[in-house]
Amino acid sequence: MMTNRATYRTLIDHVRSHQPGLDAIFNDIDRLHGFNISVLVQGESGSGKEVIARALHECDPTRREGPFVAINCAALPEQLLEADLFGYRRGAFTGAEENRAGLFVDADRGTLFLDEIGELPLSLQAKLLRVLQERTVRPLGAGEEQEVDVRVVSATNRDLWGCVQEQSFRPDLYFRLGEYVVEVPPLRQRRQDIVPLARYFAQQYGRELQRHPVRFTVEAECWLQAQDWTANNVRELSLCIKRALLRSHGELLGVTELIQSEICTNPRYMLQNPVRDDLGENQLRDTLQRTKGNISAAARLLGMKRSTLFDRLTRLGLREGV
Repeated sequence: MMTNRATYRTLIDHVRSHQPGLDAIFNDIDRLHGFNISVLVQGESGSGKEVIARALHECDPTRREGPFVAINCAALPEQLLEADLFGYRRGAFTGAEENRAGLFVDADRGTLFLDEIGELPLSLQAKLLRVLQERTVRPLGAGEEQEVDVRVVSATNRDLWGCVQEQSFRPDLYFRLGEYVVEVPPLRQRRQDIVPLARYFAQQYGRELQRHPVRFTVEAECWLQAQDWTANNVRELSLCIKRALLRSHGELLGVTELIQSEICTNPRYMLQNPVRDDLGENQLRDTLQRTKGNISAAARLLGMKRSTLFDRLTRLGLREGV
């Protein structure tokens, strides 16, 4: 069984090879190699922010041999979070029975990933800012500071600049964390990535479940690409594929298994939905190509009447060759 690190390397390789919607981000990542620049990754929940953080670490030859250390800033109460980040000396507080180096020291010569950075308490923001500025850390109860060589990558699904304006996040820390900012687009804005991702998840979960190689029908892939995945982006797609695999018995996954998956019971997923205004020319072309020009099949996959699709194709000049 692959280690967690090997799993992420495999995923990153797949993302770089099969998700053109993230090409611009990976080009930026390559430009950051060798520079100790703090990176702020912003994007909706489930859009792949941790994958980008891992890529920043694993793709950088000056960092990837060092540790990758992650912490969720919303998962711990303030005192425990402070102790975990900066470390402590024995007797520094009740329950501190031995020395603890802290995550900054643990991540020395590597990367520290601060997830949900927007939830960091104001009282800790000043301490974090000092560590970033001085490149030193002082454990609780210690009299001396220790130098650390750490790239800090933080992530949030919140409007962090809005938090600054609301005075719940320090502006100086915002700019220090965001020396470089990466915006991860939601899955609905990179629809060309949906099917490659779905195939990847089907392969991974098929291996876990000891299933034969699993493929999607043409209709299933069209259906997957037509969804918005607004509830949780890539994470939502992953769970949908896993549940569909658990429901299926053969080597082909069809639309029925996907719709019957619990995560897909919301009415917005049903094929009978009215056509959305955001269906663009490229998506219509792709759907027609996948259905080999069959307008009736394309209309069913897009959740619209055949006559409505026919009229839209006519307006866009896409009827030729159909």
